[in-house]
Amino acid sequence: MVLFHAQLSGAGHAFSRGYLFVDLFFLLSGFVLTLAFEARFAGGLAATPFLRQRLRRFLPMVAVGSVTGFLAMLGGDYPLIACVLALVVSAAMIPLPMATMFPLNPPQWSLMIELAANAVHARWLHRMTSARLLILACACALGMAVMMARAGHGDLGAGIAPLPTGVLRAGWSYTLGIVLARIWRERRPTPLLDWRIALLLPVPIVIVIPFLPLAPWAGDVIVITMVFPALFWIAACAVPPLSGERILEALGAISFPLYAVHFPILMLSDRFGGGEQGRFIGIFAAFIVSAALACASSRKQAARRPVPVPLADA
Repeated sequence: MVLFHAQLSGAGHAFSRGYLFVDLFFLLSGFVLTLAFEARFAGGLAATPFLRQRLRRFLPMVAVGSVTGFLAMLGGDYPLIACVLALVVSAAMIPLPMATMFPLNPPQWSLMIELAANAVHARWLHRMTSARLLILACACALGMAVMMARAGHGDLGAGIAPLPTGVLRAGWSYTLGIVLARIWRERRPTPLLDWRIALLLPVPIVIVIPFLPLAPWAGDVIVITMVFPALFWIAACAVPPLSGERILEALGAISFPLYAVHFPILMLSDRFGGGEQGRFIGIFAAFIVSAALACASSRKQAARRPVPVPLADA
């Protein structure tokens, strides 16, 4: 996704379908949130405290992305009042009725949709059977395919007009992630491939898909509805060694901050770094900032955990 938005000469063409990773993001979110919270929902965790917890995770990342995007836009072709308005609505996660709902950080549309999916999950989806969830997911997939066929491609969701397609993309992938998580939790399937191969498989698929004799929308629909779910299941079944688990934990910690802030960092680097060369530097800057945010987030979470009282002092 970072290379897709960086639009570098070589990598930009190779990752021209990088927007498809958004659907993998939704799939992963549904899977992880199911394993982490569905038992707690069943035990009485209400939607409101759950969403407060999610907002504590989302809003600091959104704020960093908004401020960075504001700095990139400030002093450019936009009046100051427009920059300030964009900053306020972006930080508050309020979409603008425009072609790009979050001009300071266009990928923020998917964060908004994920937060809405989390709310629906906590309020209703966790009560539904897997069979009904699968029916709902397939209905979303059908609607998504129709909308993508009309548009001619699957890069839909960032603007107010294609937002319904973005909702359907999340409806398919996030809901399917719930179903796959329930199956995984109940059966604990055996590994199908080495964990390193399973982890990297989506990348060559996204690179190859533009070269296949398929209409762009058809290739996108096939990847989203068939290829990504199959590859995700293979990855979920893989069992890494202890060293691999540490690598995956580190990647998992940095992935959300990186997704949330990379675009405005690239915009800022593009403006002050002289185009493509600046964006290349911005890639490294995005990883550094994301690592710092992940570290700060883990420290905050650790600080919120209650300190165990030694038995001798109890």
